[in-house]
Amino acid sequence: MTPQSSLHPAINDREYTTFTLLFVYACITYAIIGFSWGALMGGIPAFRMFVDTAPHGRLILLAHGHINLLGWVEMAIFGAIYYFIPRLVNRPIYSMTLVKVHFWMHNVGLMGMVILFTTAGFIGGYDPGPEVEATVTHLMAGVGLFGTLVLLANIIWGYNIFKTGKHGAETP
Repeated sequence: MTPQSSLHPAINDREYTTFTLLFVYACITYAIIGFSWGALMGGIPAFRMFVDTAPHGRLILLAHGHINLLGWVEMAIFGAIYYFIPRLVNRPIYSMTLVKVHFWMHNVGLMGMVILFTTAGFIGGYDPGPEVEATVTHLMAGVGLFGTLVLLANIIWGYNIFKTGKHGAETP
């Protein structure tokens, strides 16, 4: 194992550490939200019945699933890999700018998806008429746009990790 003092100095960069920890803190936040949401859905019979039987109640389940998987699980994985890979290859991250873009793009995309899934689930849960269906359809198009942000953020993450493993930090 490489002693901490022999690691490349940029691996111990304060900004990099801050953003790696932000991924971990986001993971914890999303976990608490997701676990609480699940407990509410399971523990409040009227909410459970709404989610199970309303015309678009399943969209609320999708919001819950996305906050757990893209929030809790993915953020934990991102934080761990951002910590681990530079130490494995003894080089700093390829691009700190891409780390920041990844973090914010992923979070904005995820929150947009969750808010629109939930809104569509509640709006579409009460009146399945044509106007409501049109509203739900538009909200779901927004989910697709925010989902694309998450996808692009994940591609940026993969690119940054790949380049770190192959080449190390960018030269100015």
